[in-house]
Amino acid sequence: MASAGKPKPERSTRYDIALRLVVALPVGYALSALAGICIAFWLPLSRADAAMAGIFLGLILWPVIFMASFGFSSIRRLSAGLFVLAVLVAALAFGGGWRP
Repeated sequence: MASAGKPKPERSTRYDIALRLVVALPVGYALSALAGICIAFWLPLSRADAAMAGIFLGLILWPVIFMASFGFSSIRRLSAGLFVLAVLVAALAFGGGWRP
């Protein structure tokens, strides 16, 4: 039901939001997990302290990535930016000695 003075949202807006959700949820989770792994391997702390720091970073980073995904002007830029960032963080994690 439409309210007076508020236009009905277009279908393209709904699809754009749905695509951003589809990209931001799994890729943001993967990126935050990889960043946590990367921090855990690269910090010069004990294994337990580095692991806790990586966990905390991942918990902070996922909502930030999710919210930032709605700030990009297009879904293509969002996908490309997150993909490039995920590849760089994965390369750093592999360089630190992580093996899945």
